[in-house]
Amino acid sequence: MAQALQVGVGRRDITPPVGTLLMGYPDPHGHRAADRVRDPLHATALAFEQDGRRAAWVSVDVALLEDVHVQQVRERISERTGIEPGHVTVCAIQTHSAPRTQHVWGWCILDHEYIDNIMVPGIVEAIVEADGKRSPARVGIATTESRVGVNRRQVLDNHGIGLGQNQWDVFDPTMTVLRFDNADGVLANVVHYGAHPTVFGGWSKVISRDWPGVMIDRVEQLTGAPTLFINGAVGDIAPRTNSMSATGDSEAALLEAGYDAALDAMRPGRSIRDMRDLSLHVATGVYELPYRPLPPVAEAKAQVRQWEPRKNEPGAGMAEYMHWSAVIEAHGKPAKTGKPYAQVVTALGPVSLVPMPGEPFGSTVMRMRERSPFQHTLCASTSCGNNGYFHTRESIHRGGYEVWVGKALGAYLLADGVDDVLIDENLKLLREAFDRVYPALA
Repeated sequence: MAQALQVGVGRRDITPPVGTLLMGYPDPHGHRAADRVRDPLHATALAFEQDGRRAAWVSVDVALLEDVHVQQVRERISERTGIEPGHVTVCAIQTHSAPRTQHVWGWCILDHEYIDNIMVPGIVEAIVEADGKRSPARVGIATTESRVGVNRRQVLDNHGIGLGQNQWDVFDPTMTVLRFDNADGVLANVVHYGAHPTVFGGWSKVISRDWPGVMIDRVEQLTGAPTLFINGAVGDIAPRTNSMSATGDSEAALLEAGYDAALDAMRPGRSIRDMRDLSLHVATGVYELPYRPLPPVAEAKAQVRQWEPRKNEPGAGMAEYMHWSAVIEAHGKPAKTGKPYAQVVTALGPVSLVPMPGEPFGSTVMRMRERSPFQHTLCASTSCGNNGYFHTRESIHRGGYEVWVGKALGAYLLADGVDDVLIDENLKLLREAFDRVYPALA
């Protein structure tokens, strides 16, 4: 007979000091220093164990996580708890009102002091706490439709794409809520939904979890239990507010989105009646995120000359100049076809969690979910590393910010069919995990 699923929850405060430079909008010269803490940042973790199988999820209230810092967390967790490094899923909620945790040309450089002294230690301690507090738990699952998100690829008068609200285009409306109960009552909640936490725009200088923070605080107030937010398809999805833009215009807009999300989360949460004993299984593998071939050196040199007068401008100017300079340098080294990525798919009965080391579009996530054998397939954006936007084939012709901004991350750009690769490779692991959960159906 299988052992009961053991679940523990842990949390650490990872709020930076006032004066910390914030991430999310072009600010390479460091003008966006935090002037106050609106709401604290946390690392909130769940640890699982069943019949010797172990795993952990952690939701981190920052914008992005570099691959190297995810690896640091995994190695330290393995040393402290014995959980296999590849079984730890590290998710960034993607708030744009947190410290600088990724180096992005034209945007920001890394805040090593924050990362090394606050963020990474906080994540590790949250998972260690969760692992040390495991107890038998049952799981409830419910879904609802939510309109907190809206497609942000607005078609402009010139037929190009700008950042705004596109009311008629694709977004993923599914919000999923997991509730974990132990003998004492509600142990923890997980809310999964996809939308950028960008109500606070570049005009804001507050430290905040953005709209997910408003939602989390309200859900925790009503349920009395720690709540993890896991962001879903964020690549082309903005928060829906009355600003009618990809970002909000005020604190009022933040409350609009946050309380709408809390209302939506509590609706399925309150509907849960069937608390189940679920089985834990983990499937891991390595696949390659494919790159486009490098442009010719002659083209790169011409672009460097074109962008050199703007090389100190925030955003496009600096990013274009640095990108094309890096292309020239990369031609002097062995060519790369892609970047290997170590994936982990965690299954809890009919629920699967699929990390994405970047920002997939809504249509990609819904395509994967439609073909997945699991009843509930949860994409976790900006998780276990970050490689920018995972654009779709359909988006390339129109262009726009999401298609262009990969230049801010390096010499190589993701291949045009990266969305298909993500679906195909993750479906292999989803099917492997499903066969372990439901061997009779294999």
